[in-house]
Amino acid sequence: MLKNNIIDNSSNNLLGWLDSVTKAFGQIVAVSEVSFAIPKGSIMGFLGPNGSGKTTSIRMMLGLIKPQLGEVRLLNENPFTNSKIKQNIGYVPEYSIFPNWIKAKDFLSKFSQLNLPREEAKKRALEILEQLMLKDVADKKIIEFSKGMKQRIKLAQALIHRPQLVIADEPFNGLDPVIRKHVFDLIREYRETYDMTFFVSSHILFEIDRLADQIVLLYKGRAIAQGAPKRIRSMIQEQPHSIEISSPVIQQISSLLINHLDEDIISSLQFSKNPRTEEKQLIVTTLEPMKFYHLFTELIADNGIFVREIRPTDEGLESLFQSLTIG
Repeated sequence: MLKNNIIDNSSNNLLGWLDSVTKAFGQIVAVSEVSFAIPKGSIMGFLGPNGSGKTTSIRMMLGLIKPQLGEVRLLNENPFTNSKIKQNIGYVPEYSIFPNWIKAKDFLSKFSQLNLPREEAKKRALEILEQLMLKDVADKKIIEFSKGMKQRIKLAQALIHRPQLVIADEPFNGLDPVIRKHVFDLIREYRETYDMTFFVSSHILFEIDRLADQIVLLYKGRAIAQGAPKRIRSMIQEQPHSIEISSPVIQQISSLLINHLDEDIISSLQFSKNPRTEEKQLIVTTLEPMKFYHLFTELIADNGIFVREIRPTDEGLESLFQSLTIG
């Protein structure tokens, strides 16, 4: 698949690749000599801090912007010269704007009629709304939805025509841990049932570790590692992870963590103010991030607790990736 960072594109098992791709905006190099391959039938994670070049790479993959150097291929085609391949690609953008007037089921039905007959589109719209736990709001306007509900609508839009490849840019932002686990299961189900391939970007390690077969680490525009989750996990062991938790019942969450998780899982707990919301939040430091996220998800599910957001701190993530480049 990769031969000394050169793509072996003779393999029929590849659905796409970037080979020594570089993209600059003026004097700013967003992506530098990035190479990776997407195996057919895989769930591939694209992990890096915000600003590392993930979205720029995705836009090149979709044929929205051209690299100055290197080669991009998807479905064995050049996305800049063959726009027809986009019929076989589902895309979850990081940001999107929905029409104010449209209802969830109508949006999905009308969108999917680009690829499907009208009645089939209507049927699939209701089906996927139910799969994403949005059946009860099918007749509500999307403008009224929470951030997490809008994220699920974007995912539904990408899945509804069952494309060969889904490219998702930070698709789990705004999802609480219980919904996130459900979405992971649905992605795996679609992969197996419809022989689909997923390319998922995130800045949150535990999301990608739990979902992906292969992971590419991107830092400051460069691909610094690629491999199975086990290999990537071994690279970051013994590095401290700082995690922000936001919830209207943050004190209750703190008590649960103190009472149920051992000191070998949690190194420290401290309260701070979320600079984006002015809400009180909890900062957890751990040397066992995978164990922590797994146990934390179980705890809040068992106790029926609402978590608004859980994410690595920006400073902690930057420190983690910096340690990989130095080490």
